[in-house]
Amino acid sequence: MKIRIFSLVLFLSIIVTGAWAQNLPGFPLGPGENSKHTWASSVWTSAQSSTTEGRYRSNADDFIRPDSYTGVKFNKWFGMTSFLWAGEENSGEMIATLGFATKVSNIYIGALYTGNLWTGLAVNNYTEEVPGAPVAGGSAGTTYNTYSSISVSAVPGNNFAVLIGVADMGFRLTYRTNHQAFKQSDIVIGSMLNGYKLYNSYETDEGYIAPQIAWAMAKDLTKNGIRPYVGLDLVFYREFLKYQDASDTVSGERIGYSKNRFDPSLSAGLGGYTLYNKDGFKLSADVDYVLTFNIYNNEYSYPEGGSYKTGKINGWVAESGDLIEAFYVSNLLTPSLSGSWSKDALSLKFKLNLPIMLSTREGNSAALDPNNNLYYNGQNESTTTFTFRPDIRLAMQYKVIPNRIILNLGARLQATMLTLETVEQANYDPLTGVLINNKKIHRDKVLNDATGTQFVSRFNIGPTIYFTDNVWLEATTGVSKAFGEGAVNLFGTGEGSLFVFGSLLFALKF
Repeated sequence: MKIRIFSLVLFLSIIVTGAWAQNLPGFPLGPGENSKHTWASSVWTSAQSSTTEGRYRSNADDFIRPDSYTGVKFNKWFGMTSFLWAGEENSGEMIATLGFATKVSNIYIGALYTGNLWTGLAVNNYTEEVPGAPVAGGSAGTTYNTYSSISVSAVPGNNFAVLIGVADMGFRLTYRTNHQAFKQSDIVIGSMLNGYKLYNSYETDEGYIAPQIAWAMAKDLTKNGIRPYVGLDLVFYREFLKYQDASDTVSGERIGYSKNRFDPSLSAGLGGYTLYNKDGFKLSADVDYVLTFNIYNNEYSYPEGGSYKTGKINGWVAESGDLIEAFYVSNLLTPSLSGSWSKDALSLKFKLNLPIMLSTREGNSAALDPNNNLYYNGQNESTTTFTFRPDIRLAMQYKVIPNRIILNLGARLQATMLTLETVEQANYDPLTGVLINNKKIHRDKVLNDATGTQFVSRFNIGPTIYFTDNVWLEATTGVSKAFGEGAVNLFGTGEGSLFVFGSLLFALKF
């Protein structure tokens, strides 16, 4: 009987994988979408949880979750390591994870690292050379540190987390970053073929620095559930270039572009409430809320009196020199309904999310008048958007060998995005800043384009293998696919087959 059920599962897997379509983006939170930094998405996801779309978490997830660490049972310590192939869209790097937890008296301590260390780090090599021709602003015959180009690509990413559990509460501090910076003085950039340029100073940054603090109850407050949580993210994005060109007739440092942004985000949730629990079936409801801002505060430069002065703008300075005032705020409310059922070797779970977002985005074109003061020019917009995009996550576990081998399957369907949008436009004369006209535009639309708003789906499969009660292996196989990512060959040995693993996790507890 078990063999027949297992065969049926694999047969359905083939059908579903071939039938479902399109990529699976996350629910957008606006420009600089930072939902990956919120508490609700957790610090990381185990292979089993990833395979089942978060429906079946393992101890490798819960040991670092403020609301669930009490469910990780061990006598002395818990440890895990995981390796994930990030894919070409993430520079094709391997992401490693290390986790450890123990108890000191009645205090629980958990720690996690996940990232790719310095793999992909931008290395700016230079040579000590005397340019073949005099460099503008430099001294002939002088040796300079010469770079062919400067790169501060925002990889690799490294994430750290520490969880303290006490009195059935969890407190977690997380630090994430992929920030890189370069700052040097008196350098030359270029080559003999393309020419050399001397910089008296050169400074550039790229990437984010994202501390987070989260709190949660680690036990139900009522017999029917409720484990509230609160998380605060402070995400600092850095993207700017500031330099002093030795050949410039204007003295001082000039800002090439400046797009720094601060994204504070507050998330909170109920933690689930059980509506029905009988005969192996459980039905629960939950609600989560995320408030996110994009706040810009940058500097721009302008020549005055033979030197560069700086001014401040609540927006950014583009590479072209355009000045844009900007602000963004979003309110994301996600009611959800989840259920589970189990009998013998088979268990099923689902979760229906109904995310509703109300956001406001402002973008105003600005310029400098003859007195170097900012004024509006061109088109300014204030956009209010209401968005609804439900999705459902489905998961199944089948115990191929009870307490030893479990087959995990997961799927996700996400509807086409529905959007109601109101745009207030004000057009100003580019030369004088005088208001020409204003108008209000209403757009009711179903977004279904290449910007991550179309109907999507995904299917995953992978095993969990318990060698003993305290030692186990989790995996996501090459069958973890969205439509358009290549053909699936369940029993092959190449990409997309059952025997090629996208992630592996090894855990043990004693």
